[in-house]
Amino acid sequence: MTDSRGSFNRQTAYSRLYEAMQTDRPLEARLKDALEIGVEQFGVDFGYLTEIDTETNDWEAVISTELPDGISLTGLQEDLTNTFCLRTIRDEGIVAFADVTAEGLEDHPGAAEYGVHCYHGAPILVDNEPHGTVCFASYDPRAEAFSEAEKSFSHLVAQMAGYEIEQQEYEAELAERAAQLDERSEIYRAVIDASFEMVFRLDRDGKFTYASSSSVEAIGYTPEELDGESISLVHPNAEVSERAWELFERVLSGETIEEHYLPIETKSGELIYVDLRATPIYDSEVPDGERTPDDIVAIQAMSRDATDRKRRDGLISVINRVLRHNLRNDVGVISGYAEMLEDELEGQQQTLAKRVRTTSDRLLDLSETAQKLEETLDGPIERQAIDLRALAERVADQLGGAYPDASITVSGPETAVVDSAPRLETAVWELVDNAAKHAGDLPSIEIRIDETEAQYELSVQDDGPGLPELERSVLQSGEETPLVHGRGLGLWLVYWIVTGVDGTVTVTEPQRPGTTIELRLPKSE
Repeated sequence: MTDSRGSFNRQTAYSRLYEAMQTDRPLEARLKDALEIGVEQFGVDFGYLTEIDTETNDWEAVISTELPDGISLTGLQEDLTNTFCLRTIRDEGIVAFADVTAEGLEDHPGAAEYGVHCYHGAPILVDNEPHGTVCFASYDPRAEAFSEAEKSFSHLVAQMAGYEIEQQEYEAELAERAAQLDERSEIYRAVIDASFEMVFRLDRDGKFTYASSSSVEAIGYTPEELDGESISLVHPNAEVSERAWELFERVLSGETIEEHYLPIETKSGELIYVDLRATPIYDSEVPDGERTPDDIVAIQAMSRDATDRKRRDGLISVINRVLRHNLRNDVGVISGYAEMLEDELEGQQQTLAKRVRTTSDRLLDLSETAQKLEETLDGPIERQAIDLRALAERVADQLGGAYPDASITVSGPETAVVDSAPRLETAVWELVDNAAKHAGDLPSIEIRIDETEAQYELSVQDDGPGLPELERSVLQSGEETPLVHGRGLGLWLVYWIVTGVDGTVTVTEPQRPGTTIELRLPKSE
C-alpha cells in the first residue's frame, strides 16, 4: 500500500508548477513536467494526460510520465468505457479514490486489466467542451484519501492544460486562416495580373482606391496616378460623364450593372470603348439578408477594351445594310424580268425562266429572314408569360390566309402559359411557314401542345418529304461547320430564339411521313 501521509507540500507544488508552465518550452514538455510534479507530490506511480472523443468513446493517452517498469502510456488507445476517465468526463469534476475496492470497482477493466488501484483525475475543458483528462494513478491502493489541496492542484493542472491547448488550437486556426488569406490574395493577384482586363475599385465618392497593373496598358495611367482621382478623369465629354455617373448611382443603390461600348479617354487622349461590369461591396459585418444600400462601402469593377469589336460590329452593320438593300433591289429586278420572260416564252425556255424567278424569290426570302434575325437577336430578351395556345392560333390564322391550300390545325389545352418572350411567336411562325412551303401542294400541318410537370411541348408536324439531314443537324446543334450548313436562315432563327429563352429544339423520329419539330419551354410561375 502506498503511504503518502504528509507528502504533499502546497507551496512547493504550486511554485514548481508555475515555474514549469511559464517557460518557453513546447507545450508537451511543460505538461509532462506538471505531471511529474504531481506524481512526486502525491506519491503515486505515474501521471498521464488524455484526449477523449465523447461521441465515439475514443480514449488516448497523449502525454505520460515514465511508469515503474520504465515504459510509457503515451500512445495507448482504449475505449472510454473501459477507463476510470469515463466518470471524470461524465461528472465534469474531480474523481479521486485511494482504493478501488472501497469504491466497488475491483472488477473494472482499469483495475482488472491494467492493475490500477488508485486513481485521481480532473477534466480538461477546451472552449467549455470536454477535451480530455489529467490523471494520477498507482498500482497499489493509497493509504489515505486524496486531500482537497491535492484535488485543487490536479484541477489547476487541468485548467492550465485546457487554457494552453485552447490557445494552441486558436493560434493554429489563426495561422491556417492567415495562410488561406495569403493563398487567396496570391491567387487574386495572379488572376488580376494574368488578365487583359483592368480591375479597379471606387469609393462612395467615385474615386479610385485600387487599380490593377493592367491599367497602364488599358488606359495609360499607372495605379499610382489613378489613386484618389475621380472617374471623371477618363471621361471624354460631359455626355459620357453624365452616363457614367448614372451607372455609378445605380451600383450605389445595390444594382450590379453591365455597360457595353462606354467611351473612355486614355492618358494620351485616344478615344477607346470598353465593356464595363460593376458591383457593390457591402460592409462584411452586415449579414446578407440585412444589407441595404447604406451598407455599401465601395464598388468593384472590371473593364475590357471593346474598341476593335465596336469597329468590327459597325462595319458588319454597314455591310449588312448595303448587301440587304442592294440584294433586295437587284434580286427584285431579276425576279420581275424573269416573270416577264416566263409569260412571253414557252417550253424549255419558259421552264428556265420560272427557275430563275423561283431562285430569286428564295434569295429575297433569305434577305428578309436575315434582317428579321438581326433585329430579333439585337433586341433585349424581355421575359414574360406567353400563352402558347393563343400564340399558335394566331400563327395558324395568319399562315392559313397566306397558304389557302394548306390545312393548319391546333390541338392541346385551352391555355398553356410558358415563361418566354414575344419573339417566340417568330420561331413558331418560321416552323409553320417552312412546313407550308416545303410539305407539298396540299400540306397538312398540325400544331400540337402537350403538358408535362415542368414544361410545355409545342410540336409542328407536317406530311411532307421530311427534313434533310443537314438541316436537322443545324437545327439541333445550332452550329455550322464546313460540312454542315443549312440553305436558309429560318431554322437558325428558330434555334437561337428558343434556346435564348431556356427552351430546347428537337427533331423527333417520324412516326409517319413528314417532319416533326418539337419545342420544349419552361412553364410560367
